[in-house]
Amino acid sequence: MTTLRRLAAIAVAALGTMAVSCSGDAGESQTAATGSELPGLHVTLQQASAFQNQRALQLGLRYEGDHDLEFSSVQLDSPLFEPAEAVQRDGVIRGGSAGVTMPLPYGEPRCDEETDGSAQLVTEIDGEEVHVTIHELPSGVLADLQAGECEALAVLDEVDVHLGDHWEHPAPRTAEGTLELTQRHPGVTASVNEVLGNVIFTVSTADPSDPWVDVSDGRSSASVPVTVYAARCDPHAIIEYKRTYFLTVRVQLGDDDPVRIDVHADGNAHRALERLLADCLPS
Repeated sequence: MTTLRRLAAIAVAALGTMAVSCSGDAGESQTAATGSELPGLHVTLQQASAFQNQRALQLGLRYEGDHDLEFSSVQLDSPLFEPAEAVQRDGVIRGGSAGVTMPLPYGEPRCDEETDGSAQLVTEIDGEEVHVTIHELPSGVLADLQAGECEALAVLDEVDVHLGDHWEHPAPRTAEGTLELTQRHPGVTASVNEVLGNVIFTVSTADPSDPWVDVSDGRSSASVPVTVYAARCDPHAIIEYKRTYFLTVRVQLGDDDPVRIDVHADGNAHRALERLLADCLPS
């Protein structure tokens, strides 16, 4: 079995434990008028690692009524993000139960627009459109997410940061390659101050200078050798962590504060990390 198929099997087993009710007969219910709140329906939104690769947050729906509700779609309406397409769902919220959870996609951040207003869930309950105020856990989670994405986009407009194409495997669970930083425009001064890795992988360099690598008009492109090691191979980490092929770096433009940037491993870098996961998985 290939590494990706083995990972997929593990992920499917984990997703089977999610508390989402999408079957069963719903009892009669009385919804509010189209476009209004539905009394007794509570909506929460929070970050969850299981949904990050889907560009989604964790949506929670709970209903305090004494009957069940049928819902057929969910969509985020937030001034902070472009609308994401409504997700079609044929589900049931059991009245008086702990409720259901599911991913709720969000769109690209709105970085140069007025962003006043609260977030709402747009959903169809028993065939009628309902808008319900979202309770963010913690408060401000959407604003923090939008601010971080806008900061990252501003940095990536000025520089490109990526993992190089050449990788070697000098030891089990170990890969050696490069992290590369390149100016996009003359006059840009930037540096990588830290490489954080992720839950499974740690990243180090044989030349731990500060910064790790920097660019300016005198050197528009530079790279630093990095070693990626699969430090955690326990099944819990592999099952639960969904951002395996992302490493996080801190990039500083000029004298600005460093900004967290997610670097996706693609091409040969992706294959190198995939081999490290293969070393982790039981044979």
